[in-house]
Amino acid sequence: MDMTFNWMLESSIAQKQRSAMFKDFSDPETPAYEPGDPIPKLIDDNSQRDDGSTEDNGKTLLYPDAGSLFPFKTSERLLDEIKAELAYRNSDRHDILYSALHNGVLKLPILEYSRKPVSDPFSIGHLLDQVVLKTRYEYESRTCPGFNKVTVFMGVLVNAFNVPRKPEDLATAPIYHLKLTIKTRTYLEHTRKQAGVCQYHLISELHPSDKQDLFLAEESDPSLLDSAMYVSSDTNKLICIEIFKPEFSQDDIATFSPDSIRRRFVEACEKFPDLDPEKVPSQAECFSTLLKIFKGPLNRRSPDDVLKTISADNKFLNSQIDPIWLTERFQFQLCETQNLEESETTLEYQPPDLTDYVSNLSVRKLREEYTRKCLELVFLGKMAVALMSKDEVAQDSRARSFHLYQASYSPSFFFHLLGETRGVMDYGTQEIDKNYHFINLSSCHYYSDRDIIKNYETQTRLDPENLGIYFDALNYIANSKGSYQLLTFCRKQDVVGKEALDSALSLFGIDASDTDLATMPDDLLLGIYRKESNQASQQKHSSLKNSLRLIAKAKKSQVLQFYTAYEPYDNAHQAYSLLEINESVDVDIIQTAYTVKVADSPGLKIDCDRAIYTIAVSRRSMPLFNFLVEQCPAFNEFYSADKLTYQEALNLLQVNENASDDVILEVFQRKWNQEPVSSPDQFLISSSALTKVGQVRNSLLINRYLETGIIDVSCLPAGNWPTGLNNIGNTCYLNSLLQYYFCISPLRQSIIEYQKTLSEFHQSLGHLENKRRIGGREVSETEVERSIQFVYQLRDLFTDMVHTENRYVTPTKELAYLAFAPSNIEVEFEGTPTSSTVEEKEKEEGYREEEGEVKETTEVIDLTAGPATEQDVEMVDPVVPEPEMVVEQIVDSSKIDNKMETMRAIGTSTRVAKISSDQLENALEMGRQQDVTECIGNVLFQLESASEPTCLDTDGEQQDLIKQLFFGKLRQVLTPLNGPTKVRTKIERFVSLLVNVGDHPKDVYDALDQYFKNDVLELEDGDVKRSVAIKELPAVLQIQIQRVYYDRERFMPFKSIEPLPFEDSIYMDRYMDTEDRAMLEKREEATTLKKELLMLKEKQRSLLDKNGSGMSYKSSLLETKRFLQADILEKNEIECPNKEKAIHAIDSMLLKIDEELANIYHRIISLEQKLSTHFDDFKKEGYSLFAVFIHRGEASYGHYWIYIKDSGKNGIWRKYNDESVTEAPDSEVFNFSEGNTATPYFLVYIKNGQESQIEPLHRVIPSCSS
Repeated sequence: MDMTFNWMLESSIAQKQRSAMFKDFSDPETPAYEPGDPIPKLIDDNSQRDDGSTEDNGKTLLYPDAGSLFPFKTSERLLDEIKAELAYRNSDRHDILYSALHNGVLKLPILEYSRKPVSDPFSIGHLLDQVVLKTRYEYESRTCPGFNKVTVFMGVLVNAFNVPRKPEDLATAPIYHLKLTIKTRTYLEHTRKQAGVCQYHLISELHPSDKQDLFLAEESDPSLLDSAMYVSSDTNKLICIEIFKPEFSQDDIATFSPDSIRRRFVEACEKFPDLDPEKVPSQAECFSTLLKIFKGPLNRRSPDDVLKTISADNKFLNSQIDPIWLTERFQFQLCETQNLEESETTLEYQPPDLTDYVSNLSVRKLREEYTRKCLELVFLGKMAVALMSKDEVAQDSRARSFHLYQASYSPSFFFHLLGETRGVMDYGTQEIDKNYHFINLSSCHYYSDRDIIKNYETQTRLDPENLGIYFDALNYIANSKGSYQLLTFCRKQDVVGKEALDSALSLFGIDASDTDLATMPDDLLLGIYRKESNQASQQKHSSLKNSLRLIAKAKKSQVLQFYTAYEPYDNAHQAYSLLEINESVDVDIIQTAYTVKVADSPGLKIDCDRAIYTIAVSRRSMPLFNFLVEQCPAFNEFYSADKLTYQEALNLLQVNENASDDVILEVFQRKWNQEPVSSPDQFLISSSALTKVGQVRNSLLINRYLETGIIDVSCLPAGNWPTGLNNIGNTCYLNSLLQYYFCISPLRQSIIEYQKTLSEFHQSLGHLENKRRIGGREVSETEVERSIQFVYQLRDLFTDMVHTENRYVTPTKELAYLAFAPSNIEVEFEGTPTSSTVEEKEKEEGYREEEGEVKETTEVIDLTAGPATEQDVEMVDPVVPEPEMVVEQIVDSSKIDNKMETMRAIGTSTRVAKISSDQLENALEMGRQQDVTECIGNVLFQLESASEPTCLDTDGEQQDLIKQLFFGKLRQVLTPLNGPTKVRTKIERFVSLLVNVGDHPKDVYDALDQYFKNDVLELEDGDVKRSVAIKELPAVLQIQIQRVYYDRERFMPFKSIEPLPFEDSIYMDRYMDTEDRAMLEKREEATTLKKELLMLKEKQRSLLDKNGSGMSYKSSLLETKRFLQADILEKNEIECPNKEKAIHAIDSMLLKIDEELANIYHRIISLEQKLSTHFDDFKKEGYSLFAVFIHRGEASYGHYWIYIKDSGKNGIWRKYNDESVTEAPDSEVFNFSEGNTATPYFLVYIKNGQESQIEPLHRVIPSCSS
């Protein structure tokens, strides 16, 4: 390979000598440059701009708008394009062959080819010595000779990667020609030359003055391959680049192959006997002969010089070339010449006259062609010589003549021609720059930061559509150079790189090459983002968000930019952690935490806004959304109600304009609470729509709801909200219990429709009266009578709750007495009055009420036989009435008449309970001492006692509606440890399951696990294993939470407020009595895991527990180590012979403790996670939570209320707090924060599929229904 390059390297000495010409060229130091600064100039601008005249005075910019022409390139880029031009034209690559690149790159924008580099660029060869062959010409300007000059350079383009290996290969290594014409305006170079890299812009046509000065080939010239004209923006320096085909075709070169030369020489020997047939000329000798022929006319300086001709009989001419070429192709003339001495006529070849090339352009054209031929022959000769051996060259003087031509492949000539003083290393034949980032900015690695920024700004100004690509290039160059100035400049640009944008679009499944991002709707992009993010991993979601941020920036979309800036966190835990609050805190605490955080760390304002947004979405909290809009006005800007029309708002809410306000709110709540979160801003959009409707309608109901997120009951018609119950005294949980039973539709309906009197009830029982059992015992006559009275009291209350036009009603104190007093306490009854007595008594009481008198005895309750729904019953307080109770209900005369008519129709007697004030007070005191299950048992017993059985169990137990709704069955199995075959089984009914918070369960499942776990009991006949499972589940599952315990040290009860988390649903499969092997195996696995978990927690506790001195095992060891390391031992001369050994042992123990604690911690986490999902495949026996009883206070006092869920009203929760019934957010119901004294003590679930049986809102009011 080295041999083949000899022809390129032989002039290395001359190149080194020549390089001394440029050794002082170096980049001048330039000041730091900031974008927007004016480009500094070396000399002040005293020049003129083109005034439209065609004259060129040398001081005028003929191309004043050159800086706006595209594309622009620097000299290095032009040089590389010249080298790559022929490689693109000759390439057979598909991506080049069928593109504009196949026609050359000189005129193309840089981006057309930067990503498609060629691997075999050509090299530019030129002659250093202008004496042996002149290839550079200086011409005076015709238009302004004083200030303009024209330089013409001629060189060759050779493929350094296609080096001939034998003489025959020369025909396959074509040599192309390069002509550079430079017009320099010397005055402008001194007055307008800008510091740094010069920028050249492509022009399509020359100024008329330049046309007079420049001689360029016509586009129709068949020898011209490509050409381009560039002008500098500062001084209007012109660069005209022309690339020509080889002067000699492959066929021409083939005639100089060794075989052709030999054949021609043999023929010549026959014609010229003095030729030695053995001395066949070499290829180099033939090229030298042809070169000499062409150089002859070029060496002639003036017309006065002798015109040398060539004899047609010249033996060298005829033996080494084909003489016919001279006349047919090279414009020689064959002339007859008279020899005066010999008087003979001879034929001679006369060359053309090329001396008048300055003024005669046709001569100049021919002279340039001859010069190109000579250049081509020089380089052909050098290649031929390179193929010869040293001995052959030494013996061939003609071959050695090519050593006189000092050729160079250095690019220095190019910068010298342009007058650029940048220091450029001599890279010889090094390949062109292939780094497309540098190419795209027309820059080189040695450019100053100022020049790179200048090129970037020019590219982006001229080609703004590809701004992203240029930014990618700038960013790459900045990082590759490690330039602080460039990196800082990049950070200041509000630009998205093309590569980054394409990558972002690709992640969205969008083909960047086939997409107009500017026309793509924001909603479409957001839709793609949400869809892709829905199932994405955390890493991919992060990538998607970064991609959306880039797309938003590139698109300049405020909507997308806002979305990416304020998108909620991946989970609410992150938001709570940022605000440093617990997940169970109330809304006001969240708002306070936000305010404090923003005040302490203003830089985290957006992060805090995102946190509030996240929590608001997680909780679906209207107050938090309102707070967010107040604190971050940007939300109001994008989700303002003003952006919607009234009809658009109605369409978003999916209601029509005829819908009432409460119906609109109902639809809104359903969308708000039940629709899955497809996008976090769906809540803001819905809220904006509702706001618009509220504004247009001026609706107080809607506007109040928007403020609080809770329906203001005072703005609703009475029939659109449940009825409250007035507090008649310290009746504890009775009101909650009554509301709970009212919401169970089958029970409520049964009670309201109850009409039987005592005698009718006995008749309906028939023979079952003495057989039926309730709670395993018979029911006495007095208990039945008392129970019927209780049902009638309850019936009247429920009827009032359905039909009253008021917001609350008042239970009778007789009802409270019968609910609290145990069923075995006998009740004194009055005789049933006649109709006349009733009429007189009512008139008397009516007069007394008008006069303000108070009765001392209880009122006779209306036990109507007619439909209870047709009238309202007035309930009068038997004791001193409270003011609101007196004025709450006023019964008109028509209702009194209807009541009297109904009472007269009763044909059987029912005695009414006679209850004194003392008896009532005693009953209320009993209620205070009971837990809710005792009261429930008493109420259910009376309801059953007054109910007809549907059938009797084998043990005589009555089956009825109460049993169907509330009672389940447990199967208890006792297995003796010493006699496992003697198994005892017992089936027991249960109305509720009791769980204990004293065992610190982590959730309700953990508490139930304790209830159903296997125990070992000590009995008289030996130890037995007790196992409990559910045989039958009720429709309504009630779970009681034991919270009251007895403090044996203080001798007083206390209430545990430890949270017991529960969810909206529960599955009881794991507690069922089953033979399913899969379930049994799961239970065994769970038991094993729990044992291990318990053991690990005990081990953890033992390692962390503190002794009497307040120190744990680890801290004791640390303290011992510190003592041994202290100097107190030395000061007190206490010897410790094994101190270092002891310290080492302590370190080992400490390390072991740390490792053990870490292992225990990770194993506990793993076990708890596994147990939490252990039974996920078993979800047949599902229940939904619908009621939560709450007690706030201590064991001996407090207040009660209940939360009831209305599935028919979008699943909203209501808080029933005596006469007040309000909507409650989910966060209030599921509040498991530490220290919360408002604790659940009774949970009620409805079996899945039977949710319709829960109907909290049941009102029938004529004024509302109409």
